[in-house]
Amino acid sequence: MRGPLGAGRLAAAAVLALSLVPVGIGPVEAQRRAFRGEASYYAKKLDGNAMACGGRYRPRKMIAAHRTLPCGTRLKVRNRANGRVVYVTVKDRGPFGASKRILDLSRRAARRLHFINQGLTKVRAVVRR
Repeated sequence: MRGPLGAGRLAAAAVLALSLVPVGIGPVEAQRRAFRGEASYYAKKLDGNAMACGGRYRPRKMIAAHRTLPCGTRLKVRNRANGRVVYVTVKDRGPFGASKRILDLSRRAARRLHFINQGLTKVRAVVRR
């Protein structure tokens, strides 16, 4: 049996230990980073297809596919050729195949970044949340 002094030290140690635990750091915050590569966009024929994170692909939504980022991750994507910026949400997995490609974007996002005619563009993406 511990005396009052031992119990007090134990309680103080517990409070100190709990105060050192980081609060509010989830998987997205741990991955806060920027990355560069090529982006493409979804083909028209994919309209209505199921996405890996649930829901259906709709060309008018501001969405992206990424190989590893958690579903729901928000990205700021900048077209390195013209400086245009869009904000998208990761809702699918991909792109698969070409290793230079880091994102597949919805047609709306590609249109806003002005690379519909080119099909591919170099981008810089930053995890926002």
